[in-house]
Amino acid sequence: MRRLRDEAGMTIMEVLVAATVGLVVLMAMFALLDSTVRGNTNVMRKTDAMQRGRIAMDLLTQELRSQVCLTNLAGTAIISGDASSVEFYSDFSEGDGTQPPTKRQLWFDAESGDMTTAIFTTDELEPVPGDFADAPTQIQMRLENAALQPGVPFLRYYAYEWVGNPATRAEATEELVPPLTANEARRVARIDINFVAQPTGVEDRKKGVDLSDRIMARHSDPNLARWDPTNPNLPDPRCI
Repeated sequence: MRRLRDEAGMTIMEVLVAATVGLVVLMAMFALLDSTVRGNTNVMRKTDAMQRGRIAMDLLTQELRSQVCLTNLAGTAIISGDASSVEFYSDFSEGDGTQPPTKRQLWFDAESGDMTTAIFTTDELEPVPGDFADAPTQIQMRLENAALQPGVPFLRYYAYEWVGNPATRAEATEELVPPLTANEARRVARIDINFVAQPTGVEDRKKGVDLSDRIMARHSDPNLARWDPTNPNLPDPRCI
């Protein structure tokens, strides 16, 4: 009898308890692994969205800062603009007059999420508006799978506030409602860009990154901004 008791194994209850404990530990390990994988995936997606968004924003701001007026003191750098696109004259040369300027159109398609730049070229070193090609010479992709920030347009335009005192420095705080008229396009002194960069292949704003930047028109001098609403022929900002 003693020998039989010594060779006795685990009871069914003990086996069930051990199996249950093991299953609980195993499930906890799988849950931890799943949480770690999901967390790592979200971090990678955020990083991807931030990197792609910053590169696109740098390119867009660089292009907008390259604005140039075709005719000194009489022309305009901004040709037209609305909430999703802006067209302007641009110059990426060294400023020595050896390369002709270009006409560029930045455009965001909210349906496809594509952000592009259309470039129109000319062979004239000192062109007039009609010298540029009717169709874009090239279209460059700036960002794919982008989205709008809730309630915020892709582009916002601002002009210098009219001040009655010429000694007061003007501020570019007067928001212009797009689409811009020809006179409003001439007055643009600041452009704000806003968009959401989403991870590659993932259309989810929660996993995206909100990006915003403010570009002051390089040709716009607040000391020369003396726009008078009673005299719309005064240039503001003056093309310099």
